[in-house]
Amino acid sequence: MKKILSAILTLLFFCLSPVVSAEDSATEKLIKMERDTYGTEQPGAILDRINHLEKDYSGQNMRGNLNVRIDSVYEILYGNIGTPSVLAKINAIEWNAYNEVSGKSIQERLTRLEREIFGKNSTDTFIKRIDTLAKASFGNEQIPLVEMQVSKDVLIKVALAENVGSRTLQEGDIVDIKVAENVFFDGKLVFAKGLPGKGKVEKVRKAKGWTGRNGKVQIDFYTLNCIDGKNFEIYVGEESKNEMKIQGMIQGASLVGMNLNDDWNKFLVHGKNIEISAGTELYVQTEKTFNVYGLTTGKTDLDFVDDNVDDTDNDMAE
Repeated sequence: MKKILSAILTLLFFCLSPVVSAEDSATEKLIKMERDTYGTEQPGAILDRINHLEKDYSGQNMRGNLNVRIDSVYEILYGNIGTPSVLAKINAIEWNAYNEVSGKSIQERLTRLEREIFGKNSTDTFIKRIDTLAKASFGNEQIPLVEMQVSKDVLIKVALAENVGSRTLQEGDIVDIKVAENVFFDGKLVFAKGLPGKGKVEKVRKAKGWTGRNGKVQIDFYTLNCIDGKNFEIYVGEESKNEMKIQGMIQGASLVGMNLNDDWNKFLVHGKNIEISAGTELYVQTEKTFNVYGLTTGKTDLDFVDDNVDDTDNDMAE
């Protein structure tokens, strides 16, 4: 009987919605929440899936119709309105533990953190588990996330999160990237190492061996996650290009259509497709001024440089 009722409510949810775009928006939100929470989209009726999310996060079902309930959970996960979101908190806790964010599902990250900090996993709601981890990690359930404004054209080093090549890519394909180095602004951590981003393939040219024509891939890197989970617009501007030239990032520069003269020619093999491996680094920059929750850490980007130097010196001494 319960399954029949769920099926009827799901049908009403889709059939009685006033416009198609509203349906798609609600469905997309639900799928996004499930992927970020559990790692994959969940099976079953819409009502059961919402019930599952609500009980995992708060322990009880929320009031309102299906759209309202989806929006309510969505606000908890991503809202950052007046208080940091669940995603902001778990990112901050994970970074404080490892100086890096994994980008894995919230459930998987909670499991790992609890096992390493407490030696066992809790059966409490996700929100209570996050509060307990926050207290253990920061000494207080209130994580030091502070509202702030970040300027346009802040440089960010990113890296490919997957292999790319002119033989297999198509125009319009989405390419995953991640933050390669922590970025601080006004003393607050804004872009944590490991946070995900996206690029869209603008141009692909496959190699033609008999003509000696090289393969080519050009990508528009357009969005990157901040520490509080928001997606913000990025691009490759003059500052990014200059930094790539200074650091000789030949392969990274090739992905945005840059030609580094002689070094570029050495990188290419005539008549061959271009193949660039995951981990290849390049620079992007913020496209506009934006508001974000930054994490007060007591460190800056210079501290991480100093830590690396100290480690190197110790290794040499040994």
